[in-house]
Amino acid sequence: MHMDIDELSCPRPPWTSIVVQPAILYVENNLLLAQLVGDLLDLGGWHVWRAHDGATAQIFLRHDQRYALLLVDNELRDTTGLEVVKYARGLPHRQSLPIMLFSIEDCEREAKAAGANEFLRKPHDLFLMVETIRRLIKG
Repeated sequence: MHMDIDELSCPRPPWTSIVVQPAILYVENNLLLAQLVGDLLDLGGWHVWRAHDGATAQIFLRHDQRYALLLVDNELRDTTGLEVVKYARGLPHRQSLPIMLFSIEDCEREAKAAGANEFLRKPHDLFLMVETIRRLIKG
């Protein structure tokens, strides 16, 4: 173990070494795609919270957990991603949350009308995801 002389004479508080990753709430019911995109987001440096349906996403969104971004698939079992976006935008503490809808359907206009900041098309735009998320989070 290597220790610098500065570490011995002036120890740092324990919380200074903790790196807090920005969190992304990712809503996807396709388990294979959820794992693939989740791994991609992990590699991008984000902590990923996963919800497998709209009802679970609404529970996550109601609470005070901070998210850097909401990423929602439109094709969910119990509702649509558009409904999740509308729900999030209806919550006072989620008004400024960046939201991206990810769908196989061509529903970009509807996504923007519901309150999404960005729309990506499955699977064509998968390679744009990390760059787009970084842009949205940066502001």
